[in-house]
Amino acid sequence: MKTRVRMLLVAGMLVLSTATVLACIWDTDTLAAENARLPGVAELITGQFPRHSQTFHEWRRDRCKKLIGSGAANVSTYDDLAVSLHKLGDHKTAIQIMEAKELLFPGLYETRSNLGTFYIYTGQLDEALKYIRQALAINANAHFGREKYQQWLVEWIQEREKAKPEHTKDDVSADYARAMGKPAGFADFVARKEHGIKHGAGEAKLTLRQLDDAIHGVSGMMRFADYDNPLLLEAMGDLLLAGDLKTNAAQLACISYLHASMKAKSDAEKERLISLATSAGLVTLDFKLERYQKRLQTDLAKGQKLFQQVNQDETAWIAAGKDAGAEFQKKYLASK
Repeated sequence: MKTRVRMLLVAGMLVLSTATVLACIWDTDTLAAENARLPGVAELITGQFPRHSQTFHEWRRDRCKKLIGSGAANVSTYDDLAVSLHKLGDHKTAIQIMEAKELLFPGLYETRSNLGTFYIYTGQLDEALKYIRQALAINANAHFGREKYQQWLVEWIQEREKAKPEHTKDDVSADYARAMGKPAGFADFVARKEHGIKHGAGEAKLTLRQLDDAIHGVSGMMRFADYDNPLLLEAMGDLLLAGDLKTNAAQLACISYLHASMKAKSDAEKERLISLATSAGLVTLDFKLERYQKRLQTDLAKGQKLFQQVNQDETAWIAAGKDAGAEFQKKYLASK
């Protein structure tokens, strides 16, 4: 791997100007600048944000069931129950709860949005898209416009399943195209969607505003769904690496790809994602993959420590008979 990177760098220096190379130096100041432009993204990639524990979702599941059984439930009780069931891995029952809610409170955006998410996790992507599109038709700007990117993410997954793998560890041209900011992967899909270009019909670029909006959309999915989902992490890496060399977030992209590689289901997929992480640093001689692997491990440990603290707090609140949801918001979200 190191020999290949050195060879690629030497070849790259022949075609890159000195100004371009200097614009891509990797150091802690550069990473800090990326974090400043995209606040909270680094924490999302590594789980350094407050999120509910399994203990909380078990408590809320049981609480919501009692409210429904006693006739004291309101419309949000059904959403809370379904989401907690989903978080506990019971996606099919979560879907059933939303179907029951639809009979009682028909036509709501939240029902369709939740169904769209739950069907993704059962692998029924066509059904997921049906409900996501219905949710968009009701309220295209809900969740700060995040729903659009969830639709595109599902469509991107479907496109990938039909096509051959778009990148291998020895694809030098793809490596350099990514390193130079050409949209690839999910970023390319978003660019084509923004410009109305079909797959194979041409290339498209993204403005900085379009990139930031897409990053914001994927960030929402990571925060409220699964921050460590390898597809979301890869999509985030694709968006962070795309764009002008002076404004992209190549170091954050590298960390996102590396985290995705840790969640890969096969050795081949792991190698592919590590190759993407390496491609993020091909335009600078200062790049060392090992440095970012260590940084990732350090930050993941911080995220796990915070998660353990939340779990302890929620366990204590529940034992004391308190409203764990209200206490969580008071301690972890009120000042955010």
